[in-house]
Amino acid sequence: MMAAYLLSECLENVFLNLLDENPSGNTRTYTFTKDLYSCSLVSRHWCRISTPFLYAYPFHHFRHLAYSNICYNVSNINYSSYFKLIRTLLGCIPKSEIEQITSSHSSNEQNSSLNPFDPNKNSNLCVNNILTTFNYINFIRGLIFDKILSKTYELFQYRKIWFYPYISSNDIITEGRFSEISILIMNCFITSLCTHCNNLTTLEFPFKIHDSEFFINIIESLQFTDCNRKNKLNHLKELYCINNEYRRNIYSSPDNLYLILSDKIRNLNLLYNDKINCIEEANSLSQFISLQKNLKHIILSENIYNLEQIYNDDNLIDDNYNIIIKSLSTQSESLQILEFNHIPFNRLSEKGLNSLYLLKNIRELKLYRCKEINDNLNSWAKSLTKLEVLEFGAYYFPTYSVGFLIQLFQSSNALYKLILDYKREQNRGFQLFKQIPNHLRSLIHLELPKIFLSELIPIFESCTRLVYISMILSGDELWEENFSKLGKYIPKTLRKIQLKVIDGLIFSGNELKCFLKECVKNDSNLKYLEIVEDCDHVINQEYFDVAKEFGVELIRVELIFN
Repeated sequence: MMAAYLLSECLENVFLNLLDENPSGNTRTYTFTKDLYSCSLVSRHWCRISTPFLYAYPFHHFRHLAYSNICYNVSNINYSSYFKLIRTLLGCIPKSEIEQITSSHSSNEQNSSLNPFDPNKNSNLCVNNILTTFNYINFIRGLIFDKILSKTYELFQYRKIWFYPYISSNDIITEGRFSEISILIMNCFITSLCTHCNNLTTLEFPFKIHDSEFFINIIESLQFTDCNRKNKLNHLKELYCINNEYRRNIYSSPDNLYLILSDKIRNLNLLYNDKINCIEEANSLSQFISLQKNLKHIILSENIYNLEQIYNDDNLIDDNYNIIIKSLSTQSESLQILEFNHIPFNRLSEKGLNSLYLLKNIRELKLYRCKEINDNLNSWAKSLTKLEVLEFGAYYFPTYSVGFLIQLFQSSNALYKLILDYKREQNRGFQLFKQIPNHLRSLIHLELPKIFLSELIPIFESCTRLVYISMILSGDELWEENFSKLGKYIPKTLRKIQLKVIDGLIFSGNELKCFLKECVKNDSNLKYLEIVEDCDHVINQEYFDVAKEFGVELIRVELIFN
């Protein structure tokens, strides 16, 4: 029991290390481990110290719900845990505030002999059934404004989880009447979150808020001083804003997020903006970026569903991204991670390109589905001598310039992670793959599209520090015969191989055995072999037995087509 009397400062440092911070796609997730939850059960002292960490980023456990319309399949999502969290946080709101909402709704009811929301007629109303040990809202450091809280269907469907304390177990409420009161309660809930949370570090708006008045109320609540009478957003480090609404010829409006927050937020490390609708929004975002003191990570993205319209309509983009990219130069000293998703590089002017050339401190560059990446960007590629991570995804091979990537390879002597994701047709790209063993010998992590044996062997021979490689086996070669020979070439440092099988191509169990034998002869440290395949070609038990014989864990992943 001596551990229970550790100093609070010591316990805080221990618990802080149990809070995971993991990047996921274009977003970052904060999750607590099971060990942290177990720590809260040790004693009252441990519970008091660990609980603030458990509730620091509660909505980040459900990030997939907030961003479901962008990059997630929500068909199998279970909302139960999410609404249990809502129930817990609602219990932190003073009973009088909820009663005021329900009683006000009651007074507006006409021709109703029994109102389930009348606090004088129901003993189980409001927070009587929710006894919270702490005011969990005060612990929150990251807010995600989830549109689920404004969707009456989900609110009604899971009402027994979050809404039950506000009604009698014998009362039956129709969906129509429920819709009115639930939205009022949720508005109160969100306002309470904004008002009472302190020391925010992350703030996310994963959708366009159409109710301008409600949006302004949220921002006003966030702009209030915290419990120490300091600017509540002064320590904000990450801001995410996604605008899914397509608008044309719209002028500056009071719900322009960046204009509202410009005076409050100056210390961001990460800024994620999805979609620019008009030049007014571009100007406000540009000004917001320029005001930051130490911006390290910027993600600029366009809505994929409007991408073709953007490229075909000269009046739609205007000068938006020239304005924004010009502002990036104000962060040239601090900016280290730059991500562009679906950005129309063909719309950049000479001034816009010149602004890119000033970004010489970039360590991580991620370009996904950006059309018209051509030789005009080669000068920028030549200046990126400090690049350590490169992620590149294209629609298909001819949509980008091989020269740009080759120049990046030649300039980036410190590159240790390379991800190339595009559809490769036939033997195109051979010159690009040939540059990898010539210039990228420091690679530790490598992900490639379809590759041929003649390209893979030189990579294995030159990139002797590889720890992980992922690749698609080309169906144009007899891998069944060549796979076993590949074992003699793999680097000794390689611990995991991911094989993305195409066209039903697979090697036999005997070929796998020969491959692993060669690995052993080569003093390989291979520990994991992951095979991604479609459901029509199942790896049988023989493969698992062979891998186990050589101390390698075989992992089978079923390829899912969306």
